[in-house]
Amino acid sequence: MKSAIYHSDNTSGIKFRLSSGKTIGLIVIFFMIQMGVIYGQKVTYDNFEGRKFIHYGERTGVLDSLARNPVMDSVNKSQKCAFYTRNGAKKFDNIKMYVHGRLTGVNEYATYLGIPPRFKIKVYTSAPAGTLVEILIGSKNGNNDYPAGTNSQYQTYTTKTNAWEELEFKFSQVPQGSETAFDQIDQVTLLFNPNSSTSDTYYFDDITGPGIVEKQEPIAAPVTPEINNDSSKKTESPKKNTPVKKENPNKKLSKN
Repeated sequence: MKSAIYHSDNTSGIKFRLSSGKTIGLIVIFFMIQMGVIYGQKVTYDNFEGRKFIHYGERTGVLDSLARNPVMDSVNKSQKCAFYTRNGAKKFDNIKMYVHGRLTGVNEYATYLGIPPRFKIKVYTSAPAGTLVEILIGSKNGNNDYPAGTNSQYQTYTTKTNAWEELEFKFSQVPQGSETAFDQIDQVTLLFNPNSSTSDTYYFDDITGPGIVEKQEPIAAPVTPEINNDSSKKTESPKKNTPVKKENPNKKLSKN
């Protein structure tokens, strides 16, 4: 019988060869490694077409995450996107996005040196060109605490009104007083025109940034007999009416 060959289709070079004599436990391990590799790459956190690695938490404005794209063009061909109305009563109006895991490789973004990778977002807004858009990344455990709960800040400015454009965020700063390390980041906060009292509307799509390491809980191997080609080895069936000692009702029986 030919062996089944499973391999990753990325640059990790991880390969496994599984024959029919291997246990299902190895398949589970392989699957977990693959998930770690996928989430470890640069990620589009939400494309609003059914693929997302975040969920939306607190926001001070009004968010519709199933909005119809107002103008499909070469910049954004998606049918769906998000639509946000800023709350003019909140000077630092914001949307909190909770990551399904933790961000990884953030230190590569948080630098003034060289040409670092950048957060990206597609935006269509009624706000005037030159409007500030900001991203803060930090920890949910920090809640709204600033600067303690913020690891680093990134900024960009719009250049168009009522037209799609893809914006790239430049690293701004690690705020003085930050108590959130690079390996603790599980929250992305998006601010449109912070420190203002405007009530403009914003369509946005394809928020992209550092990769994600998913939180993995230990997975118990399923109670399944090992697949083995040697027919001479048989698994004994448990005997019927096996008595259980009353003085140890919680003791598990084991096969002989």
